[in-house]
Amino acid sequence: MAKEELKLQLMKWHNKMSAKFGFDMEDTSEFSELMKQLDEPKKVVIPEFIANDIKYHKKHGSTLRDVLGRTFDQNVESDVYCWFFADDGDENIRKYISAWDNGYEVEKEKKHYVKICDGYSGYLNIDNFTSKMSVANMSEENRFKTKFTDKEIGQLKQRDDIPLDWNKVTFEEAEDE
Repeated sequence: MAKEELKLQLMKWHNKMSAKFGFDMEDTSEFSELMKQLDEPKKVVIPEFIANDIKYHKKHGSTLRDVLGRTFDQNVESDVYCWFFADDGDENIRKYISAWDNGYEVEKEKKHYVKICDGYSGYLNIDNFTSKMSVANMSEENRFKTKFTDKEIGQLKQRDDIPLDWNKVTFEEAEDE
């Protein structure tokens, strides 16, 4: 059954039930909202860098065909190109097209606590104002950052002022906020 045919059948059923049970069309806002959702495609969830790529190209007037063509024609494998051909295969290309056409939600990047030593106060803290490292509890406040993305952890590993043996720390997944 096509979507329009389904909507027509549902409206007939709705009118029949309204007459049978005697309620007004004004009382059916929930039904109307559900009917509208038939027309709304589900938004796909994509990584932030893919969302940024889509925003950039739309802002600069590119068409989907232009973007896909440029991505596949590149001599250099970009992050977008690599994502297209990741483990999910064609599924990521389908997600990109759907995100371009129907909108998207940005995937929340997982964050981790960096546990340096045992105990309640054994977690890496970075001062948000001075960028200095300290070891304290995992409580994240205005002053201290204790939850880090994989990218941020990679950047912390490069810092000479953080004297950690990264092979000996443990990473604990932080709860969503």
